[in-house]
Amino acid sequence: MTRYLIFLALLFPLTSVAQGNCFPSENSCDLYQCKEQERQCGAEGYWMNFGHPYCESFLKDQQQFYPRTQVWLKDVRLCLQERVQQVSQEASCNDLHKQAMHSHVSCYVDTGFCDLTYLERARVYWYLKGALRSASTWQEAALLHQACWNHQMQTYGWSDETLLKDAGL
Repeated sequence: MTRYLIFLALLFPLTSVAQGNCFPSENSCDLYQCKEQERQCGAEGYWMNFGHPYCESFLKDQQQFYPRTQVWLKDVRLCLQERVQQVSQEASCNDLHKQAMHSHVSCYVDTGFCDLTYLERARVYWYLKGALRSASTWQEAALLHQACWNHQMQTYGWSDETLLKDAGL
């Protein structure tokens, strides 16, 4: 029994290291290339067609954003990379793409996207304009818009009733 426990103790660290060589970073986009090596989905897959190029684009131009947005960019970069690590290794490339994209809304909201100025949020959308060729991206954008609306309602104590009353309806 003791030998079995020792064997398991030795096996689990080796297994986790073998599967976890890709590390999230707020200052790098290398995770996406590393994940592509682990789980190859090709040029049209999430890693190389979405995650890596958009991460690199924001990283390259990060200094052009307001300081508050620069902090958000680092926070969301790390969040997105951490969440994509949670996608099952057994997922098909298509499912991986769907799951990774779906994590974007919660990462954006959790890291403060809705608290950025309207101008800065518009600049973020501008950077993502190339992704809007996909219907799933439009769906995620709609979910993000709704999540920000809900966040604003909670933050400022608004309700549908008070908004209608203030509008004279």
